[in-house]
Amino acid sequence: MPEICRVIEEAKFTAREQRAAKNKPQPWIVLKLMVFITTGIMGYAGYVYIGRFCVEIIKGRRNGASKGTGIALLTVFCLLLLWMLWAYAMVVLTAPGFARDHVPQCPPPVPPPPIRPSYTHPPENGVHDQDDHSFRGHPYEQMYLVNDAHDPHNAGVTDAFPRLDPEVSLPTNNSFGPSAKDARAYNDLQRAASKRVTRRPPTTPVLAPEYRYCSRCLLLKPYRAHHCRVCGTCVLKYDHHCPWIGQCVGARNQKYFVNFNLATAMFTSYTLSTFVVYTVRSSNNNEDLDPQQILVTALSGLFFIFTITLFLSHIRMLALSLTTVESLKQESMKDREDHMLADVFGFWEVRSKRRVKAEWDKEWGRIDREGNMWWAGSNLQGWEETMGSAKRTQENPLGWLSWILPFRINRRNYAETGMSYQLNPRFDKEGRWRRRSEWPEDLR
Repeated sequence: MPEICRVIEEAKFTAREQRAAKNKPQPWIVLKLMVFITTGIMGYAGYVYIGRFCVEIIKGRRNGASKGTGIALLTVFCLLLLWMLWAYAMVVLTAPGFARDHVPQCPPPVPPPPIRPSYTHPPENGVHDQDDHSFRGHPYEQMYLVNDAHDPHNAGVTDAFPRLDPEVSLPTNNSFGPSAKDARAYNDLQRAASKRVTRRPPTTPVLAPEYRYCSRCLLLKPYRAHHCRVCGTCVLKYDHHCPWIGQCVGARNQKYFVNFNLATAMFTSYTLSTFVVYTVRSSNNNEDLDPQQILVTALSGLFFIFTITLFLSHIRMLALSLTTVESLKQESMKDREDHMLADVFGFWEVRSKRRVKAEWDKEWGRIDREGNMWWAGSNLQGWEETMGSAKRTQENPLGWLSWILPFRINRRNYAETGMSYQLNPRFDKEGRWRRRSEWPEDLR
């Protein structure tokens, strides 16, 4: 079994290497193909709903529906359709923001000497094992390719939690401090510590210049910028590459992306509900069913599930000041902790696992909040960073209405959008998460 797991991990590692090695961006026609398909689906839905549904009702060709009902259905549909098309045009036509337009090319920064990891106790011979991987000089996107590269038993394992040095001793009773006064929590922590399981955030200085340098674009990336292999360039506040809009979602079009998902969810839910109601009525009246209406009903249901899921997930991520890429890293860290705790506790010991995590949170803070490098401090502040303030201001004259409609905000400083972000003070200047005892005193 271990051999099979090792083969799987090595295959995953090889696949990641191959993806990271792709430098050539996709052709323009391939990038924009889904835009034409999406626009065609919208136009087809409008044709079926207006021409084969509302017009039929207005002309009195459907039983159980008056002319006024047909006009009302048509009016609401057209408003929702225009809202969706407006939002889609904004997210497609607005570039996410590219680092190359703001940052000049430069040679790669010279990395400082390797930083040796800190240990609780020095080894007996006074020399640490030379085969550690806490060194600098690799691009941010390729960090996972460096981890455990020289360990044949752990090839491809991510570095969400660096392995402890074999010389490190287990924590003593006093190491847990006053946060483990509860006897059960203390016993659970001791059980986890006996297996060398504890919270160990990454020690990689991800904000150091040598980690932010992009070897493809030959520039020093601003904070939160990432290189998109599909587009072939570094994107400001990169969230993800979306084929439906033919480009990346980034600092300057993420708001429109959220607006578009909300508008599409409303449009598809309205189309789906009205079609279902009148299809049932038609079947009860023994009328012939229009196969094109059934097709649009199915498409509406599919896209409603898709867009409402995207919209809700982005609400959560924006509230936590996270992008999709950053959220995946947070989830990876949580999953790794769950796997480690599963090696210590049985599946039925749910409370023990929760108590251990609660004690870790007391020592470090929560992973997706205090442990988030760009956390704004509250859900509302995180949301307003991207979607605009709830109150009317000079940068956002519409207030909360801009959360719904795709109006541009922050017009005066639009050129600087995505270029600078406030670092969570619970991190050091190079992006390493610090213990609560090392935070500024007013945050502890």
